[in-house]
Amino acid sequence: MSKFHTMFCASMALAALAFPGAALAQEAEEPDPPVLRLSFFMCDISGTNGDAINEEIETRQMPIWNALVDEGMVTEYGYFFHWWADEWNVGIYTIAPTLQAILDAVEEAADRIEAQYGENAPSAMGEHCPHHRDGFYTMGPSTMEEQAASAGGR
Repeated sequence: MSKFHTMFCASMALAALAFPGAALAQEAEEPDPPVLRLSFFMCDISGTNGDAINEEIETRQMPIWNALVDEGMVTEYGYFFHWWADEWNVGIYTIAPTLQAILDAVEEAADRIEAQYGENAPSAMGEHCPHHRDGFYTMGPSTMEEQAASAGGR
């Protein structure tokens, strides 16, 4: 084996070891992407049930979650209904910097709701939404970020 070939192979091996380290160092400088929690509920929204669920979210949950946003525990909280798709027809979303931040905020919100309304307070969601599931997602870039940047937001 020639001296050149040996030097070339050694250089390639060192480069292979060096580049992943550089990539990891670059990743360490970038902030972690935010986390999205989607909570879906299977609700009976017939008759006035949908209105009662909407009223409960607006009057009980939103003020508490708005306070948690103002306090910096989460970035955003909101809800949505759909009337025509599948049976998971009420959704709540929460965005925060980390999964732990969402979990902490959910616990804090539950404590505040219980303190304000009592442990066994009647609940339209409890009565009309017998099924629930959560999903946690790492978020990627969005067009909202592009709009904020073009409007001078960042």
